[in-house]
Amino acid sequence: MTRSEAFIIDAVLLLQMTDALAKWAAALNTFDSIKHNFRAPGQVEKALNSIALDERVMLFRGSESDIVERLSPYDQVEGTSDEVLTALVEIKSLLQVHSALQLDRFMYTEGKITRKNDLQAQLFSRSVKTQYGAVQGSKCWCLLTNAALPSSTVIGSHLFKWEWSEYVHLLGFENINDVKNGLPLWKPIEWAFDTSRLCFTFDKTSDKFIAKIMDPSILTQKLVDIGLEKMGTDWKRPPYPLQNLTFQDIDNSALEFDPGRPLRPYKRVLNFQARQARAYAIRRGWQPASWDFEDYLTEGMDISEKLKIWYNSMH
Repeated sequence: MTRSEAFIIDAVLLLQMTDALAKWAAALNTFDSIKHNFRAPGQVEKALNSIALDERVMLFRGSESDIVERLSPYDQVEGTSDEVLTALVEIKSLLQVHSALQLDRFMYTEGKITRKNDLQAQLFSRSVKTQYGAVQGSKCWCLLTNAALPSSTVIGSHLFKWEWSEYVHLLGFENINDVKNGLPLWKPIEWAFDTSRLCFTFDKTSDKFIAKIMDPSILTQKLVDIGLEKMGTDWKRPPYPLQNLTFQDIDNSALEFDPGRPLRPYKRVLNFQARQARAYAIRRGWQPASWDFEDYLTEGMDISEKLKIWYNSMH
């Protein structure tokens, strides 16, 4: 499919979706009427959360069967008006097609590596490292290795990539250079993240982001070897203990934040990358289709904030 053909399809789907959503909005009319259209307690919260923060905005799953499964409960609720049911069915059908088209557009692969030499990218990196409290004189703290490293080998990388900046509203923020769209990471780790070889799941018990190595072929590789390969003469060796660190050693490790700073990355952005990494890993044979994780979409937002994100995604 050519880019022009893809654009035309996207435009048609957007118009169809807008029409379907308009019908749904007309059927619901006001937030009070939503409560009357969903009889079961908690059904409103679940429906809005599913549509506003998962299928409609993020298209995390990238799978037609998953989307059908996730939305089906909401078009079968007893007491729901015919207008709402019709609109939900239309939206679900359109999302099946649109999610498949979106999957490759936002894939984390070698071609999507963060720009290193652009001035704006450098300013963003510096801001991320400063705001997370990672700067330690001539060294910089990597949040995953929990170690101070030569500053030039730690980067404040975009989590949702810079080249997708026109789509940031889909993830509920306005500026691609928002520091919550970044993390200070050692460059070999950033490379693994940018190429779907590493992602982060979320452990609710410990309230921590946990690293998962998606490509088993790199488990025995030393991170310093990747750094030397990718940075060449610009590479600076880390302190001795980290010179033998492998990807196996950081598998299942947690991001460690400065406890004195409240700043944390957007959960929904890390979740988005993890969903894309899972799809890519399964496609490449790195992981079985049975491997999955629990989505961690919300940032502690209330209904009005979720509706705002959902509304923004329509424009």
